[in-house]
Amino acid sequence: MAQTQAAYEELSQVVQLLPVGVLTFASDGTVGLCNMVANQLLLPLLGEQALDNIFYALRHLCPELAASVGAHKEPTGTILDQRRIDGRAGPRKIVLSLSVTRIGPTTCMAVVRDITRLTDMATFAFAGSDLLIDADGDGTIGWAGGALGPLLDRTPRQVVGKPLSSLIAPRDREALAKTLATGTRGRVSPTILRLANASETRCVVAGLALEGPQKRFFITIGRPPQTTEPDATLKPGKDFGIEAANWVRGGQSAVLGLLDVGDWDKTTAGMDKIHLDHLKREIGKLAGEDNNDAVVVGEVADGRFGILGPAGTDLTRLGEALRDLVAGFSPGGRADVKGSRVDLDPGGLTLTESVQALRIVLSRFGTAGNDGLNAAGLTGGLSDILEQASHNKRALASMIDGGQFALQYQPVVALTDRSIHHHEALLRPEAGKQNPTSNPQEFVTMVEAVGLSTALDHAVLRRALAAIRESGISVAVNVSGLSIADDAFVDRLIDAAAGVPAGRLLVELTETAEIADLPAAAARIAQLRSAGAPVCLDDFGAGSASFRYLRDLKVDMVKIDGTYVQAATHSNRGQAFVASMRELATSSGAETIAEMVETEAEAALMMRLGVQFGQGWLFGRPAPLVAAAPQRWRY
Repeated sequence: MAQTQAAYEELSQVVQLLPVGVLTFASDGTVGLCNMVANQLLLPLLGEQALDNIFYALRHLCPELAASVGAHKEPTGTILDQRRIDGRAGPRKIVLSLSVTRIGPTTCMAVVRDITRLTDMATFAFAGSDLLIDADGDGTIGWAGGALGPLLDRTPRQVVGKPLSSLIAPRDREALAKTLATGTRGRVSPTILRLANASETRCVVAGLALEGPQKRFFITIGRPPQTTEPDATLKPGKDFGIEAANWVRGGQSAVLGLLDVGDWDKTTAGMDKIHLDHLKREIGKLAGEDNNDAVVVGEVADGRFGILGPAGTDLTRLGEALRDLVAGFSPGGRADVKGSRVDLDPGGLTLTESVQALRIVLSRFGTAGNDGLNAAGLTGGLSDILEQASHNKRALASMIDGGQFALQYQPVVALTDRSIHHHEALLRPEAGKQNPTSNPQEFVTMVEAVGLSTALDHAVLRRALAAIRESGISVAVNVSGLSIADDAFVDRLIDAAAGVPAGRLLVELTETAEIADLPAAAARIAQLRSAGAPVCLDDFGAGSASFRYLRDLKVDMVKIDGTYVQAATHSNRGQAFVASMRELATSSGAETIAEMVETEAEAALMMRLGVQFGQGWLFGRPAPLVAAAPQRWRY
């Protein structure tokens, strides 16, 4: 008995040192162990009396989890359930993740994590660093994420609880202490230090210092900038579109130039990937000429480039520079570059309308045939473009009412055993002389711009429900943020979910149109989930609202944007981004899906990074319903 008591006391001391909240409780709800972290996290929400009985807490904060815990009578050794808890401690919002594991016939263990801390770091996570650290005022690491392994041969988990200085070479630790102590206005200035590895790799340490009763540091550790070969500033199409939209939202006076390189295919036909990447890197450097760091160059599509800059940017000069650069790589020593410009001044448009008009331009330019500039309709500013789109409203409404579109279905599979979890329904507008466009991206953009998104989502929902009933597969439908704000549409979605087995209808929330009222959307999404329709965040990381959605909306799945999946195959930094996104999703109680998985190597990498599901050509291309029916992807 004395040995048991001694072991219990030793365990209690160990638990107190853990950086996450841990408590154990018996089947009657009484708490056995409870470390200081769990006490600090739960006490503001529960109070002293409620914390004495964890079932009381579960019933009030998370009734589904309480039911799950109560239903398991035998020990399983696995996590029974995990839920996200939202609450307030005075004026401060608290967001916690609570997972419960049965560790004996009558005993459970609960682990509590502070999601608020991770969402605070979301913007930080994409600051171009290799490692992200959350440390307390004494410099003790409480959370770490990213690609630490290639630099220090340690996992982020292995450094939790260790001093931040342990990551830095001994001779630079004094410099680290001075850097942390002299931060001004909450900023830890970038400092080049050496890591605590055999080669003492140089790195840049930077971050934020949050003052208050409990001082904290958010620290990034990244590689120093290259001085001989600067990184290319050429942005891929989606990133460039996001950058341009952010300029419009910021109300900056700006201009957009679109440059179409003729015979691009012939110019690059004989290039391997190394030489093609070199050409694109040189194109990216055009933005840095004349020290004009405000200019952004992006690749809208193959051979089509966008230039974004302040009003007065010399687009003619940049177009000529692009022509001369491509000519130097061309077999014939010549290049034909055509250009046009769009004034991004919103005029009398709302910000939403301006962004919609911009998306129409980029979509047309990137997807049109040989004459992309004319197809973009660049006859004036954003207001002219939106007016042109409005003229097509009748034709778009006719296409929707007449069902002039098809749905194709692409599988989403579990990466562990390749079983099909569900299919995503993908819109394919029908081509025709009277149709404004047959390009899916442009079609959806124009539909949202003229106020028909809810009508389109209704039509797609009807078609998807028919597929569910006909084939028995589970189907995810894309739903615009504009439709989530429409009570009549959400009511119809809830009724539809109630009419099919739970989990057969899934909802993918897109970010093509931003949600204005997040609390109202959160309430409607909670109703959808209660009706048996899981909710997924689409293209996570691609837009500026992704992290706010994850913070404020309870969802079941998060789809990691394919550009990050592809980047992860080429660099440790790309892997760090995916790992950070997966960590944020998991901490919010959501599973993750990797988009654009095209090779076995990419699938294996996503599994290693902890992503549960995959979608991409490796598992199946979008196909009509008949071809989408198999329930398991086959090698």
